[in-house]
Amino acid sequence: MPRMDDTMKLRVKNWTIIMALALCATAAFAQDQKQDTLPADANAPLQPLNTNPNGGYSNPPIGAARGLSGPDNSQSYDPSQATPDQNTLAGATPFTLGSMQHLGNVFDPAISISQQGQSYPGSATGQSSLSAATVLGGSLKFDRIWGRNDFSILYHGAETFNYGFGSSNPFGSGSQNYPFHDLVATQEGDWGRWRVVLKDEFSVSPNATFGGQGFGGPGLAAQISSQLGSSLGNFAGTTATSQTIDTGFGMRYMNSILGQVGYSFTRRSTITISGSYGLLHFAGAGYISSNMVNAQAGYDYLLDPSDSISVIGTYGKITYPGTGNITTDYVGALAYGRKITGRLAFQISAGPQEIRSTGTGGVGSFNQLFASVNSALTYQRRRSGLSFSYTRGLTGGSGVLEGATSNTFSGSVNYKITRFWTGAINGGYAMNTSLAPVGATTLKFDTWFVGASLGRQVGRHAQINFSYGALDQNTPASCPVTSCGIPGLQQSFGMTVNWHLLPITVSGR
Repeated sequence: MPRMDDTMKLRVKNWTIIMALALCATAAFAQDQKQDTLPADANAPLQPLNTNPNGGYSNPPIGAARGLSGPDNSQSYDPSQATPDQNTLAGATPFTLGSMQHLGNVFDPAISISQQGQSYPGSATGQSSLSAATVLGGSLKFDRIWGRNDFSILYHGAETFNYGFGSSNPFGSGSQNYPFHDLVATQEGDWGRWRVVLKDEFSVSPNATFGGQGFGGPGLAAQISSQLGSSLGNFAGTTATSQTIDTGFGMRYMNSILGQVGYSFTRRSTITISGSYGLLHFAGAGYISSNMVNAQAGYDYLLDPSDSISVIGTYGKITYPGTGNITTDYVGALAYGRKITGRLAFQISAGPQEIRSTGTGGVGSFNQLFASVNSALTYQRRRSGLSFSYTRGLTGGSGVLEGATSNTFSGSVNYKITRFWTGAINGGYAMNTSLAPVGATTLKFDTWFVGASLGRQVGRHAQINFSYGALDQNTPASCPVTSCGIPGLQQSFGMTVNWHLLPITVSGR
């Protein structure tokens, strides 16, 4: 565990970074995207974007909205009002349903307080151990539109005050406080045939982020996802560091940076090149930190206004500070995608992956062939929506292994029961296998979680949510690091009150 004075310094540094990025938002640029129809000659070159005094770069700035619309402006979800998604199959950002932000910029800050009960399996007695936790948090949804650029911030952070009941509690018989932060900043811009995307995601957590283990469990994660959108895992596939293996308590810092540029030759054909860098760093000893570099390029071809195909090539490299081990991989994949603005976003890519491991470890250097898959689906109806994703490929090992082949599935469903009541369910499963030569012994970790949230809006500013979550992990007999988490079923349940500083939108029935 880090010393108290080091922990306080790290927290001050984290909040300084977050406040600096939030202040930079006032100078960011963004603009609406308009859906194009295919011309008679689909392969005709793109025409220059409108730059006359009545549009384009000469448009006056759009003022930041004062929160979201109030109940008097209630309206049903209308997919025809969405701006089409501009992401490509060959890019490192997944398909979306499009954006509703062109109807008005968004500035939506909120604060929350949660009271939770947590159940852990007792290591000595075999009986469950209980603890109580109070979670004080805040969130921000921000989207600023100016020119032909779009700048957005999505943030959620909290401080957890944990109070243990009994000496078998994993946090001890006293209390322990720890923070959680997740901040995603995105800048997108279009200039003629060019499209540029810059994205950064920074997280601080006392445990693995898979299923919300580091910030209140899967139940609270379901609630956050339904309100903010899925902020965790904004990079497609395995192009960013991942934490899908549960570990013992220990602060870790994760940061993923992406730069992407696309060039459209015609209305149908686009080439996309992206590069990303990610790190997973543990504040204390006993776990494996890692750095990841990834480069990807591909060619997209639009079959019709909804369907597209792509050829993709990827190179990745993972290093583990303090060791001489290096893992590299090469992927060649074919991809298919389908987008219906406001309704459906589906993509899948698959192909062979060559993994090369070199270093001074006991297994030495070796090559391994693997099948890489990256798939995601999002579907939205007037009162309900669902999303699923599945990835298969090389990952950094989540701080437990020096590289792993991983199969990860996650999904969520939300439903608007009435005008004021909403429900959400999420779940996921991850299987991680250590890298080893063919025929050698491997370590396997199976992790699963499920969460549910039921919420009701109270007035124009407040919302009350009830949540439940459960998670478990099957671990090998010998853990390669300090702690591979708590064996057995872990559960959490509680109530949260969210207070939005500005009015909340109320959708129609």
